Amino acid sequence: MTADKNLSLRCKCSEACNKESMAETNNEVCLVFIGSPLLDIYAEGDETLLKKFGLQKDGCLRATEEHDLLFRDLFLSPGSRMSAGGSALNAARVSKWTLGSKGQVVFIGCVGCDEYGEWLSDQLLSEDVLPLYVQDPNEKTGICACLTFDGMRSMCTRHGASAKFSKEHLYMEDIQNKVKTAHCIFIVGYFVGHSPEVVSMLAENCSPLQVFSVSLSAEYICREYTGALSKVIPRVDVLFGNEVEMKAFATALRGDRNITVKEAIRVIRELQRFPTLPPRILIVTRGSDSVLVDDGSEHLHVFDVPQDVPVVDSVGCGDALAGAFLASYVVSRDINLSVKAGIQAAVKIAQVHGCNPLAS
Repeated sequence: MTADKNLSLRCKCSEACNKESMAETNNEVCLVFIGSPLLDIYAEGDETLLKKFGLQKDGCLRATEEHDLLFRDLFLSPGSRMSAGGSALNAARVSKWTLGSKGQVVFIGCVGCDEYGEWLSDQLLSEDVLPLYVQDPNEKTGICACLTFDGMRSMCTRHGASAKFSKEHLYMEDIQNKVKTAHCIFIVGYFVGHSPEVVSMLAENCSPLQVFSVSLSAEYICREYTGALSKVIPRVDVLFGNEVEMKAFATALRGDRNITVKEAIRVIRELQRFPTLPPRILIVTRGSDSVLVDDGSEHLHVFDVPQDVPVVDSVGCGDALAGAFLASYVVSRDINLSVKAGIQAAVKIAQVHGCNPLAS
């Protein structure tokens, strides 16, 4: 990393912290979310647009340079709807919505030196979430374009700078200060795939007084990065995952492909845990089915999910549950209350397009 790049990164973080210092808020607790920020753009598509950029109906495509024009056009189009996205960023925004004036939410991630990154920063500030973005001058800000056409989706994603956050960034003064003083640290499992050193460093240096939380993120993370996950699990206080992810992780650990979700929970529960820490909390989401929670007690807790919800878009519901749970749990330390807050947030997000906690 060059000296010039270091200076640029420090200035960006300091700018956000200066804006924070001007805000008159009651920051009783602080939650830090670390993840891969994406600018989500939603728009209507048509046959011509799909053919021009080689997109597929009901498919997902990894962007190439030729899609830069697509992203640019959508970004400037008045008909597009934009949102700050990515799993951890979704959770952070919902966490702040849940927390309200009871504390501060910080998001840490990597963006490019472009207008897309500026938009993401401004959006978070407008929602009272403090962005500590590392700027990578050699990469473009991550973008996910979602086009709807004939009732189907066509997605095109560029990860770009979003996957470039490294352990060196954790030593940056503003980021290091927030990580050290946070009451809760949340990081997505995707980092186990592209930046495992970041997850390991956070787990190793996390204070026993801090809540360290991880989301499994995806089935392939559980299958392909089992060893890296297992190394940090002893320090994880709250582990989030859906039914498929929990079963995939347990299968990778034990080799039983016909495992049930309850058996998977038992397998993960048996993983090493530092003896000085309280029992690990496992939270398993199952779509519209009940949420399962293991808190180390004799019985598995079951929380019903409302069935009469007019679902508009299920994207981000799991992120919303995680963000709301952590915001409530850090303040109350009440698992039941916090799970219910998480379900309430997920229900809200299911009724709007995208993960937008401020939508009516």
